[in-house]
Amino acid sequence: MRDDDRLLTSWARVIDAIFRGERPRQSMVLLGPTPPLLQQLGLRPVDLAMAAGKIAQCRRDHPEVPLSVWHDLPRLVGKPIAVVPSAKRDHSLVVVLVVSDAQGDPVVVPIVPGLHGSPNTVLSMYGKQAGHNWIRKQIEQAARDALPHFISKGFAATLPQPGSARAIPSSPGPIPADGTAKPPRQILRPREKSIGEPDEPR
Repeated sequence: MRDDDRLLTSWARVIDAIFRGERPRQSMVLLGPTPPLLQQLGLRPVDLAMAAGKIAQCRRDHPEVPLSVWHDLPRLVGKPIAVVPSAKRDHSLVVVLVVSDAQGDPVVVPIVPGLHGSPNTVLSMYGKQAGHNWIRKQIEQAARDALPHFISKGFAATLPQPGSARAIPSSPGPIPADGTAKPPRQILRPREKSIGEPDEPR
């Protein structure tokens, strides 16, 4: 079994136990190393983790997120449809996964950077209501502010491309997930006229 498969299996086992009401030994549950894409956008090259208490709370507060998305989160977070800076402008990122929730809204994952060697931390995971328009607005604002962000190729063609944007273009295709996971074309419908690809990072 490959290391990434072992990690997924371990992650799924721990979160299933948490969802059953069991208390894990560790307070932070490891998702694995922070994906290279998120490091390029400003997160530290340390592990990515989520507090056990936050996992339980998110499952209670956001039942719209399918269990299959929870199980595949370590893989999905590394190949998102978009990544934008948090509106707080505190170096946190909001990762937009390539899957949708039970209502068809895009699933988003806020992540705060680790400090002094601590892991980068997933704060939550939930379906963003009216998320399609929200994604567009956040990307456009990040471009205006000249902040690093990411747009997948399928979504990039639907957005204006100002010269100040420092977007990282996507290369791999979407990752399939079982359950209610959908490819980007079902989540985000492109406009009839393509506008072009994002600028290369500076």
